[in-house]
Amino acid sequence: MKIAQRFVDESLALHWQVDETKESFSRLMEQLEVKSNFKPYFEEAVEEMQRHFGSERLKKGITVADIGSGICWTSAILANLPYVKHVYSVEPSAERLRHAECVFKHLRAPEGKVTILNGNFEEIAITQKIDLFVLCASFHHCYDKYIQELFRNIRKLLNPEGRVLIANEHYVNSVWVIKRFISYFKHLGNKKKLGFDLKNLRSPNPFDGEHWRTIRELKDIFKEEGFTAEFYLHKGDLCKDKPTFYHRAGWRYYYAILRKE
Repeated sequence: MKIAQRFVDESLALHWQVDETKESFSRLMEQLEVKSNFKPYFEEAVEEMQRHFGSERLKKGITVADIGSGICWTSAILANLPYVKHVYSVEPSAERLRHAECVFKHLRAPEGKVTILNGNFEEIAITQKIDLFVLCASFHHCYDKYIQELFRNIRKLLNPEGRVLIANEHYVNSVWVIKRFISYFKHLGNKKKLGFDLKNLRSPNPFDGEHWRTIRELKDIFKEEGFTAEFYLHKGDLCKDKPTFYHRAGWRYYYAILRKE
């Protein structure tokens, strides 16, 4: 399977179920801004990305591919930027894409500026050259076996001076690994909840495909795929409503901007 089971006929949390009502949009904004730092963290990453391009390049306009766009709130934000000419919004979940048009209306994304494509990390049906690839809270769902194909697609489509923005992501350290080791024995009798073994404490979650990579592993991945990466750390918790000690001590929330070597 090219995507995790979670994204096949999934049942969305209420805050992602955006329709034409103000109430549904308010729930989305509460999730993005109050219960989490999803929106401000993404906007922080986009602001830094602008400096990497420079004002002169942005004046010419850029074309963006938003990979793993979900209900497309990131695509809507990108489409509202004056220097963005067009956004290709690529997402495997049909249930998430069902809410995209309402998200565009609520966030007032310019009509005709976003093209929605059903696709995944391995299948990106874009023929136009891209100036910026965006993966917001999606890269950690990419299985190791599909990383090469993902970056092969990116290298094929990315303009020579283009960039890749990896946003709303996390990497783990030894504290998290120790916690994972302890949880192995805690959930030893529940293999469904366990989802990993002692041979690979950081194996991905079997349901949603979430990976827990170290910063060293991330740097090696990007380098092996022909990219130089600059990492930036966020302050605070990505999920403000559920901070735990091991998240605070074992996780680091970051974004990274990549360019071809």
